Amino acid sequence: MTHPSPRHRSTLPHSAAQALCGAAQALCGAARVLCGAARVLLLSTGMLACVPKSPSIPGPLGSLGRPAPTHRLGGDKLDGGDDGELPTPGRARRSGSLGQRIADAARHYLESAPRGFRDDCSGFVEASLAHAGLPLSGNTSAFWELSREAGYTHHRKIPRPGDLAFFDNTWDRNGNDRLDDELSHIAIVLEVDGEGTITLAHAGTSSGRSILTMNLSHPSVREIDGGQVVNSYLRRKTPEDSARTRYLSGELWRGFATLRSDAVAQAD
Repeated sequence: MTHPSPRHRSTLPHSAAQALCGAAQALCGAARVLCGAARVLLLSTGMLACVPKSPSIPGPLGSLGRPAPTHRLGGDKLDGGDDGELPTPGRARRSGSLGQRIADAARHYLESAPRGFRDDCSGFVEASLAHAGLPLSGNTSAFWELSREAGYTHHRKIPRPGDLAFFDNTWDRNGNDRLDDELSHIAIVLEVDGEGTITLAHAGTSSGRSILTMNLSHPSVREIDGGQVVNSYLRRKTPEDSARTRYLSGELWRGFATLRSDAVAQAD
């Protein structure tokens, strides 16, 4: 009887191992494709409005490894300065009123993406507040509740620069085709012109970080003479919308909040 040589005996397991390695690599490749598809799907759900994303570590990412002067209000994720770090509060407080510093920070982040903060509406607000020396962390509902409990909310038609603006029903957050999505968006007031048209900065919509306009004296008017937009679209039309659905910023507005420097103490 002829027995296979030792060389032949060692070749068979080696071939099998190669086949297993190839199968494993193919499975890894398929897994990567599935992960990529999942990321695309998740990102696409946040394109139309300020979609809350999964939990986060309190404080700016740039502060990991050292104490972070951030006070979490509950909800979404976090933020950081233009270089991923917070400015020192003392330096931030030396120039201008708090409201103007918040407005200036929001303008800055229209051009420069905040690093270390999530890319949604409340993340944009967190970044702007942190840059202005008021490090607060939370989602839209948390910012509203903090402001309401502290007595900061108001419904004046003419807000101040740096005021936070809150909106309801900017998208069907719970997917039930009903107009019951309160506090679904937040923005920051930049300025108000002589006609009462408010310019705001916001993020978390299909337009990304962008300018929003609103005129509360004419909340259901899109444009005035000459084509000037006084109320931006803030909700996308869909075939499922009811006759009561509203789309313009002035129609979806809930209220404003004028923050004060003691807001951090209120959050503790």
